[in-house]
Amino acid sequence: MRVEFLTLDEILSLHADQIARYGGSASVRDVGLLQSALAMPAATFGHELLHASLDEQAAAYLFYLVKNHPFVDGNKRTGLVAMLVFLGLNGQRLEAPDDELADLVLGVAAGRISKADVAVFVRHHRRPQPR
Repeated sequence: MRVEFLTLDEILSLHADQIARYGGSASVRDVGLLQSALAMPAATFGHELLHASLDEQAAAYLFYLVKNHPFVDGNKRTGLVAMLVFLGLNGQRLEAPDDELADLVLGVAAGRISKADVAVFVRHHRRPQPR
């Protein structure tokens, strides 16, 4: 199965949507950090993916968009939505209560939850999209 990764334009659109819905500044704080965060899920070394599984790739979107803080506002929201949209593009969905998702995102932002922990969470809550 070929993995579909998000583009810069898609991330910017997701961010703009989150800002329009919930408020905040639509500005990009650091385009280099944004590009870095977007490159991580598909990053390779020696022709091998650094994040080999869909769970790890999804986790990388959330983790690096939150930790790199590329936007003035909406980093946590955009990171979560990017992870969910990435899974959807690849025929998957996350079945988890909203409070657990909020705890996950806030834990990443506070440094209490690692990227590996996010991947485990995704692995336990990921389901195929209904057709």
